[in-house]
Amino acid sequence: MSSARPGIVIVGAPDGLSPITELTIPATLVRAGALGHRDLVHVYRPQAPTVAFSTRDLRSPGIGVATRVAREAGFAAVTRSPGGRMVAYDDGAVVIDHLRALPGTTGRMSDFAENARAHVEVLRALGVSDLRVGEVEGEYCPGEFSVNVGGAFKVIGSAERITARGALFSTVVQVRMSDAVRDVLGNMSSALGYPLNTGSIAGLTDVVPGLEPDAVATAFAADYRSRLHLDDGVLPEPVVTHARAAETTPATDGPFHVDDWTRAHPLP
Repeated sequence: MSSARPGIVIVGAPDGLSPITELTIPATLVRAGALGHRDLVHVYRPQAPTVAFSTRDLRSPGIGVATRVAREAGFAAVTRSPGGRMVAYDDGAVVIDHLRALPGTTGRMSDFAENARAHVEVLRALGVSDLRVGEVEGEYCPGEFSVNVGGAFKVIGSAERITARGALFSTVVQVRMSDAVRDVLGNMSSALGYPLNTGSIAGLTDVVPGLEPDAVATAFAADYRSRLHLDDGVLPEPVVTHARAAETTPATDGPFHVDDWTRAHPLP
C-alpha cells in the first residue's frame, strides 16, 4: 500500500508574491517530493509581469540583452525550473503547477498528450471552439502538445521538470493577452535569436471576449480536483516563507535562477 499523502489542489496564493517567489515555490516543492503528496496541484494568477526563461535560453548569446530588455519593459527575469523555452505572462494568465512525489523516477511523469486533451475539454466547456493540439508554425516556446485555436495561435503551453524525489508539470494558459506581453514575447524572441510568427501570439479573450482569468482558474482547478480525486488545500506557510527568502539574493546581470537557489537552499 502506498504511503503517499492524499492529493490536494490549491487555488490562488498569498498577496504580494514576487515572480521570484512564485517560481521558487514549485522548484522547492519538486525537490521536496511534493511534500509527500501523491499529487499537489497549484492553480494561480501571476501577480506581476514575468519573463520565465528556461536553462536552454541561457545558452543563447543573446541572454544578456534579453534580460536587460525584459527588465526595462517592467518584467521580472527569472529562469524557471521546467524546460522548454522562454515564456512571458502577467496577471491575465493562469499558471498550473502539477507536482507529484515520484521517488527514484526517471523519464517523464506526465503524458503530455493526455494533459493537452484534458486542457482542451476545460476550454471547450468555457465556450472556446476550434481547439487543436499541436505546434503552430513560428510559435513562442514551441511544443508538440501546445493547445491552439484554429491552427492560428497558441493559448496553452506546458513543460516538465524531473528530480530524484518528484516531478513538476507546469502549464501557462494565456487568457487575456496584454500588449505588453505581446511586445515582450517579440523582443525576447528577437534577442534570443528565435524565429517568431507574431500572429501566433494571442489569448483566449481574442475569441471569447468576456472570459475572465479567475473563471479559467476555477475551471481548471475543478477539472484537476475531479480527474485526480484531489482534496482542497493551501500553500504551506513554511514553503512560502522559505521561497520568499530567494528575493533577498543580490541582483545579477542575468535572470534569477530558481534551481540554483533551491539547490543551495533546500527546504529544512
